[in-house]
Amino acid sequence: MNEYLEKAIEAFKEKDLITATVQATKAIEQDNTCYEAYLLRGQISMAFGDKKGATEDMKRALELKPELLEKLNGTFNNK
Repeated sequence: MNEYLEKAIEAFKEKDLITATVQATKAIEQDNTCYEAYLLRGQISMAFGDKKGATEDMKRALELKPELLEKLNGTFNNK
């Protein structure tokens, strides 16, 4: 796991969504195959109500790791 992803996860746990977004983006810039960073940034985007951004990040995470689909079922259910 890269250092930016670790910082993003920690910030997310502390509910510091701005820092989490910045760090997740840096993690992606450092390694654009880091599906965990796309997944986290997608969750943060949903928290901000950015459905388009969340969708783009989730699509990329699924491209990188298709088996995530089973785990994500319902994660972004907006009911």
